Parts: sequence; structure tokens; C-alpha cells
Amino acid sequence: MRNLSIASAIVMTAFGKEQSSEIALIIAMAYIIQVQAAAWYVKFTDKIFGAVEEARLQLG
Repeated sequence: MRNLSIASAIVMTAFGKEQSSEIALIIAMAYIIQVQAAAWYVKFTDKIFGAVEEARLQLG
């Protein structure tokens, strides 16, 4: 998620001007999807894996 500018620069130099804008758009869309997926992951982590306090009580 942190390397969008690097990926865009590589695409623009590797694929030339004809395809670079289309591929840069795909990379930008992938960035949006990754950020949203990371937000959902953080939101549902406790529901999927259980809360931290529950795990501490089970171990103790």
C-alpha cells in the first residue's frame, strides 16, 4: 500500500506511453481496494480471531 508512486513510475517507464495510463489507472484502483480491504480486516479481526482479552484469560 505504501509503494503506489514507485509502482506507477515503473509502469510508466516499462510499458511506454501507450499503455502506461491504463496500467497506472489499474494500480490506482488496486490501491483503493487494498486500503478498503485493510480497513475491513482491522474492523473484523476481533470477530474472526477473538478479542485480545479473551485470549489472555484463556492462557492465564
